[in-house]
Amino acid sequence: MALNHGKLMQDLERLSSQPDTDQFIFDFLRAYQTPNATLTRLMQGGDRNVGERPGDVGVRQKLYFRPVTEDPYTTAVALLDEEVISRHKIRFVIVTDFKDLVAYDLGVGDRMECAFRDLSLHYSFFLPLAGYEKAVEYSDSPADVKAAEKMGRLCDLLRQSNEMGAPGRVHELNVFLTRLLFCLFAEDTGIFEENQFTTAVQGNTHKDGSDAHQVLRQIFLAMNTERRPRDLPAHLAAFPYVNGGLFRDDLPVPVMGARARRMLLDAGQLDWSTINPDIFGSMFQSVIDPEQRGNLGQHYTSLSNIMKVLRPLFLDKLEDALDKAKGKPKQLEKLLQRIRDIKVFDPACGSGNFLIIAFKELRKLEMQVLEALNDSTKQNILVMPGVQIQNFYGIETDDFAHEIALLALWLSEHQMNMAFLDKFGHYEPTLPLKASGNIELGNALSLDWTRICPRRPHEEVYVCGNPPFNGANSRTPEQNESMAQVFKGFRTFKYLDFVACWFWKGAQYIAGTQAEMGLVATNSICQGMQTSMLWPPILEKDLSIHFAYQGFQWKNSARDNAGVHVAIIGLSNNATTKSLYKKVDGDWHKETVSNISPYLLEGTDIVVKDRASPLIKSTRMEHGNKPVDGGNLLLTLGEKEKLLHAEPNAGKWLKRLLGAEEFIKNKERWCLWLKDATEADIDSMPAVRSRVERVREARSASRDAGARQLALRPHQFRDLNNPDSFLLVPCVTSERREYAPIGFFGSDIIATNLVNTVAGGTLYDFGVLSTRIHMDWLHLVGGRLKSDFRYSAKLVYNTFPWPDYNAKQRAEIEALADEVLLVREDTFDWTMAEMYDPDKMPPALREAHRNLDEALERLYRRTPFRDQAERQEFLLARYEKLIKQEAGVAV
Repeated sequence: MALNHGKLMQDLERLSSQPDTDQFIFDFLRAYQTPNATLTRLMQGGDRNVGERPGDVGVRQKLYFRPVTEDPYTTAVALLDEEVISRHKIRFVIVTDFKDLVAYDLGVGDRMECAFRDLSLHYSFFLPLAGYEKAVEYSDSPADVKAAEKMGRLCDLLRQSNEMGAPGRVHELNVFLTRLLFCLFAEDTGIFEENQFTTAVQGNTHKDGSDAHQVLRQIFLAMNTERRPRDLPAHLAAFPYVNGGLFRDDLPVPVMGARARRMLLDAGQLDWSTINPDIFGSMFQSVIDPEQRGNLGQHYTSLSNIMKVLRPLFLDKLEDALDKAKGKPKQLEKLLQRIRDIKVFDPACGSGNFLIIAFKELRKLEMQVLEALNDSTKQNILVMPGVQIQNFYGIETDDFAHEIALLALWLSEHQMNMAFLDKFGHYEPTLPLKASGNIELGNALSLDWTRICPRRPHEEVYVCGNPPFNGANSRTPEQNESMAQVFKGFRTFKYLDFVACWFWKGAQYIAGTQAEMGLVATNSICQGMQTSMLWPPILEKDLSIHFAYQGFQWKNSARDNAGVHVAIIGLSNNATTKSLYKKVDGDWHKETVSNISPYLLEGTDIVVKDRASPLIKSTRMEHGNKPVDGGNLLLTLGEKEKLLHAEPNAGKWLKRLLGAEEFIKNKERWCLWLKDATEADIDSMPAVRSRVERVREARSASRDAGARQLALRPHQFRDLNNPDSFLLVPCVTSERREYAPIGFFGSDIIATNLVNTVAGGTLYDFGVLSTRIHMDWLHLVGGRLKSDFRYSAKLVYNTFPWPDYNAKQRAEIEALADEVLLVREDTFDWTMAEMYDPDKMPPALREAHRNLDEALERLYRRTPFRDQAERQEFLLARYEKLIKQEAGVAV
């Protein structure tokens, strides 16, 4: 039987509000669906209960319960070490005095502590008892998640017991958490003595935690004091001098209490040497924001995705240089100095993921060069690491992420120093800390990047990162203000995604220098209208796209893993080679190309701009009719029947209404189409007159001047297009569909503004618009509405490079288009959504479309196209040719 979570919470709430101390554990197990036969044998004693003292209840491989009258935390810690726990492979240890409850999940190494009355709020902790195992591997390293969860709980407690509203208090908490993370990591990685910090806290603070904040402040002050007074207590004197600014400021330490102290000591039991500084910061962004904690890892950029940026940006060419320099000492020495001089700059660095990986990869490369030098000179030269974290720059707007980024760079430096020690037998001591990376707290869009990361024209500087993506409808007012500042002087920019700001500022930063840039972006900046807005100004700065990963779904290691479509784009002033990465059969393949177009295809820098009329003479496409009626001229089927019952004469003025939803899902809606109705006609139908008057009122009250003007003709839609026949093309179509559903209709149908119409559209028009190659053009130049494609008359239809044809070829297209319509009639009871669902599409319909595809593609060229990318490259080249011909330029 499936577990009813609501009932489980109710049962636990009842058990914890009025506990029967003798019966509690049995009722608790019953709530988690323990069989009645098992419960009966437990209550009767015997070998089913492995409890070793009166009141204890133990179930092999499941649970050990102990009621106490003393401190349940102390008892629980001691109970963990008792032989009965390991002998019977106990999963859960529960200890309570019926005021507080402490529980350990030994299966995943987790602990939970709560007031007994709040037990129901923590019901999910015990779900494995009912067979619902916890999903713990949200990131590449479960240890990172566990550490973040423990620190997150501690952060919540500190927020509850400390006033956070005063100015500066949030920053003080951020710094405190950063210092804790350093100390916990340091005691497990050789920076401190093993367990030094945890032991100092445990042995020098009261169990109630009342003095913990004072002791922690003393420890922090000691680590910032180079010359120690002789009377400094031994546990403080034992801590090394840290320096580096981490403990420089004497900031207040949050008041703790017994539970917070225990949580800190509990966090100290983790092996922090297994925590990855690479993703350290991203995991801990969730610490400071409880709402994010359910999605640990959602901001974490995986190593594989970071390397998609860093490898083509600089790592590949440095490794190539190393291969060429092996056995040549002078070239190796020159390469070594080159690597040490490199600057890496992330102007949206978050908690430092890109900078940390870049630092570690350059350190690894430095060690490889030193090994090659030793091999080529036949001697072991004593050197120290030369790649320093001071050459790594960033900007971050979030205070906690900024602090964590600095800390994570320090910890990464220590890790790499240990790797240097393993390989060469010596290293630069981590303590005292030197200056960390140059990471500034602030808004990257209002700061001068050249001040933060100075670069001379011939310096090797690499800009990288994963800036925020926000589209036009998801930006804050502050972000819109930043965009206006960045794009000052642009004719239009409001439809650009927020990430475009970093591309424009980055282009200005690297222009005219040796600096290069590689950023992650929403792939919509390389589609539709955004392409023509953003890329011409960038490319006019003598920059080129020197590498790119075509659009793919960007996924993180989160439980709620909603992917977004992104591209990775590199910009350079002086690229000698250009690499285009395409996904083929699930694997990435690199192609060396002559040029990468703004659409991330091989081709020129041409961009498609919207047009008022078709590029090739063809039937005109327009929007459908926008009502602007406050809903008063539109009717559901039920409203239509009710109106006809009251006004039989209204039938003359009723027409079927089709928007995208009605067409694709066959929903029935109607409208009053009173285009030619006189005042007398309307007055003869009081129910219709009432609707018309409500339209007048709605339009008159509008803040839009155009709508108020329409109040002069309240009986009509804003638009009055009702051709005798037309093709209907929805404005939005699903990204999953191979073909956009299109249909023929007559004057008995009114098309809304959510569809496009081609008045007098022909069978040939239908055939061309129903092909894969036209869908590819939509994918290339059309905009996006979330993940779906937006079909624009000006940007998609009017720019489409139609093929040339003769009468015979046109007749073939018309015959095959007619076959598509005939096959669709065979499934007349299906909706368009069902017919064009790629998982349900009838084989005969798919074959009809395939035949049409092949015939149309033959009009463009004799040889078949290899894939979508090749079709798009061809169409883009044809578009450029036609544009030049239109302008009178010889081609």
